[in-house]
Amino acid sequence: MSNVVHMQAEASKLGRRLVRWAAAMALAAVASAPVYAEGAEVVHVVARGQTLVRIAQRYRTTVEAIRQTNGLKPGELLKPGLHLVIPEKGKEAEAAKRAAALHSGKPESAKKGAEAGKGSAAGKKNEGKKKDAKALAAEARNRKPATYAQKPKRPGFVRIVRGTEKLEAQLITRGGRLVPSALPGVTRMLRHTASNAKIPIDPRLATLLGMVSDHFGGRTIHVVSGYRPVTPTQYTKHSNHNVGRAVDFMVEGVPNTVVRDFCRTFRNAGVGYYPNSTFVHMDVRSTKVYWVDYSRPGEAPRYDSPVAQAAADEAAGDVDNAPGAVGAPGPEAKKDGSPTSVPQDGGSNGTHPPPSQPVDPTTGNRSSQAPGR
Repeated sequence: MSNVVHMQAEASKLGRRLVRWAAAMALAAVASAPVYAEGAEVVHVVARGQTLVRIAQRYRTTVEAIRQTNGLKPGELLKPGLHLVIPEKGKEAEAAKRAAALHSGKPESAKKGAEAGKGSAAGKKNEGKKKDAKALAAEARNRKPATYAQKPKRPGFVRIVRGTEKLEAQLITRGGRLVPSALPGVTRMLRHTASNAKIPIDPRLATLLGMVSDHFGGRTIHVVSGYRPVTPTQYTKHSNHNVGRAVDFMVEGVPNTVVRDFCRTFRNAGVGYYPNSTFVHMDVRSTKVYWVDYSRPGEAPRYDSPVAQAAADEAAGDVDNAPGAVGAPGPEAKKDGSPTSVPQDGGSNGTHPPPSQPVDPTTGNRSSQAPGR
């Protein structure tokens, strides 16, 4: 018996060593990948086995920043030899123009980067390619961003998914009013899954979820977190999650920045954006607030301003049951870029959102949405 126990212990030690070795090899692969300068930007040449998470960690940026700059879809696999322009903070627009020209026009400096490891010299840039690159950059500047807004086939009908559970129900009427019989189903989906505890979800929060669903054409809503009992370790002492008035979620196939911007049109609602996590936070309250938290799952909050710290309803480290967080393994994505369940890093296509701002709370609760939206 002692020999069996000894063999099991040795096997466990070997398994841990293999995990550490694999992680070290992955970091070494990113560190040794070819890198060159394209104008003022750094260009990373993808090697076999590299991921956006590792590349973003090397250059101290975020996954969505690299994705947005290079026009990558959420969940898109990296191909060896792909040239990625690494954006510098505050200069994302210039980096996106450079990436558009690089990926479509292939200026000569890109060839130099590809041949850097082989020691081959590159010739002069072709004047025709220069003109093509300028035209492509101009086209990228003038291209209108996708809104992702669609007319729903069944207005008010929602599809909400959380892990293996699913809710399909008529949540609001065509006039935007809550269907009371659907509220227990929403309460069940937003319960605290770790303890199975639940409290009635605020009807206005359920109504806003229905409006989000309708705005994006009835796309599936993935719930990350809903009701959470108060714990002594939570960063935000008085969270709307503790009283059934908040939800962390994502909309399938829609970048979190787009979801964030639509949620900010609601009156008397709190919206939190977490560029380094997987979800958008939305809650109902008596005022309208917005904050940004740059922390990763499990970290203490890193708000973008003192206003954000005062307004925030939770930190990323407070969220429970949040699979697919940055750096954690996530499921494969469909060919169109939409996630099959929870995307690995949220699909945000904006790195530096507008700073948190206080909003005049005197607008009251006459309407769910702010005027002019």
